[in-house]
Amino acid sequence: MKNNAQYYKSLILLGMAVFIVLLILSPRSYSESASKLKMNEEQVRREMISISRQLGVTCAECHNVQNFTSNEKKTFQVAKEHFRITELLRENGFDGKKGPEVSCYMCHQGKLRPSFKEEPAK
Repeated sequence: MKNNAQYYKSLILLGMAVFIVLLILSPRSYSESASKLKMNEEQVRREMISISRQLGVTCAECHNVQNFTSNEKKTFQVAKEHFRITELLRENGFDGKKGPEVSCYMCHQGKLRPSFKEEPAK
């Protein structure tokens, strides 16, 4: 059991390292808007419901409920960046076909802030 947990921690750390390298090398496109998403409104709604459950929050945590596309909240900006992280990891092997599928739950486990702390190197 302990080896299994160590394997998953190593897998997550490897995935994050790959992500950081790819993020540094990828062109930055911060001007993405909700209108450019290739999902229809119902798909977006289902995805948001899934994400809110994985993080244990409501829509109002990240969104201005008067204008859902507004990026005025810091949590919205962080969530947008984390969404890019999960998409990048899916594109690079964490798609559930031969291993785990990346999701918000992988790190957050139902909490807004992940409780995972890496142990210091000995």
